[in-house]
Amino acid sequence: MRLRSLFLIGAVLLALLSLGSAAGLFWMSTQFQSQTTRLSDSIDRVHSAERLSHSLFLLQVVQEFASIHASDVGPPVSVDEARRRVSEQLEQIDPYADTVQERALLENVRRQVEAYLRAPAQERLSRLRDAIEAAEAVSMSSIERARAVREEAARVSDAARLIGGLLAIGIVMGVAVVLAATRTRLYLPLLSIRRALAAFKSGQRESRLAQVGVRELRELAAEFNDMAETLSSQDARHVQFLAGVAHDLRNPLNVLKLSVQLLIRAPTPPPPEKVRESLVRISTQLDRLDRMVGDLLEQTRIEAGNLELRLEDSDLRELVTEVIELHRPSSQQHQIELSVPDMPVPVRGDPTRLSQVLTNLLSNAIKYSPRGGLVRVLLTQSQDEVMLSVSDEGIGIPPDEYEHIFEPFRRSKDSSAEIPGIGLGLSVSRRIVRAHGGDIEVVSQVGAGSTFRVRLPSQHPRT
Repeated sequence: MRLRSLFLIGAVLLALLSLGSAAGLFWMSTQFQSQTTRLSDSIDRVHSAERLSHSLFLLQVVQEFASIHASDVGPPVSVDEARRRVSEQLEQIDPYADTVQERALLENVRRQVEAYLRAPAQERLSRLRDAIEAAEAVSMSSIERARAVREEAARVSDAARLIGGLLAIGIVMGVAVVLAATRTRLYLPLLSIRRALAAFKSGQRESRLAQVGVRELRELAAEFNDMAETLSSQDARHVQFLAGVAHDLRNPLNVLKLSVQLLIRAPTPPPPEKVRESLVRISTQLDRLDRMVGDLLEQTRIEAGNLELRLEDSDLRELVTEVIELHRPSSQQHQIELSVPDMPVPVRGDPTRLSQVLTNLLSNAIKYSPRGGLVRVLLTQSQDEVMLSVSDEGIGIPPDEYEHIFEPFRRSKDSSAEIPGIGLGLSVSRRIVRAHGGDIEVVSQVGAGSTFRVRLPSQHPRT
């Protein structure tokens, strides 16, 4: 799961819970408003029915006082005013009829009241009783309706509490799930990364990260582990390199020391031929030390990004021939065979650097075939590239080490203990060739020799 997906799921979950809470609150408020309105209507209808009953009683009293001409001691209301109030109260009951039963009750009230109003004096009391009973029926119906509304409101309240509790539990659980997922998939992996980095910084190079959490953090952990493995491998190679350098420097130094001591401690001056032999050994060891120090300096410049090329047009055939002729006297056990085209092979490059590459390859071909044999140098040219190959009949290289031997301070395992060197020549050579826009590769067979091929862009002369 990616970090974006985790945030998206958390946001969607919280949004759904929030939407559910809002919908629940809206439903509850709507229900409560509806119940409140219905309860208020029921109360208003009860009041209207009671006022109607009161108005009917008042009308009866006013009519009786009017019939005995006792207006001076009766209510301060005329018969017409009392009748008008009864009609007004009757009209105020009509808006609250919602059901068929309620409309029937209201119709009965209206009929009984009209019958009372039209009744002769001797029938008024009985008609008044019927009208009041009809009004009381409306009032009782409204009271029953109010009770039903109250019970329904109680049920809605219980449902609202249940829904609210469920929503609260859902929100708490949703937040808990999001926090737990964030802690498990994000916080704890980040904490382990910080601890691993701190441990690695303090020198614990064996620190590694478990690949857990979101995808980005797993990829980060994998990159950290690869980096740690690379640095540990480089540390091991550096230690091996220092040991190799110390060993390789000690050998020529021991030879130099021994040769000088023989000359110094001789009781009489050695013959000229002995002196010449010692000087030749000293010169050979100095050349060896110079090459080792040169390789180290070259690698240092390359790693610092200070590899400078002085490009010029030159004939690669002449450069190859010159290097070969310089190396022919270096070994009596090897036969160097050169094959070059009849025509010039123009290239655009640094002649000194290209000669350095060929010198490294030729020196390796001689060094890694200690029993002697044939060393073939072949230069060919095609439309797109120039290829220079150097082949030997030496100890060979296992296929799984083809790329490793081009890394700094890396040498073939089968030769590192027997043949001196610090493992920088091929690394420097590949950097130089790639700086010229080409590449260098190797094919080999253990026990049968190796072939290194240098490919460079072809530089055709202008016509």
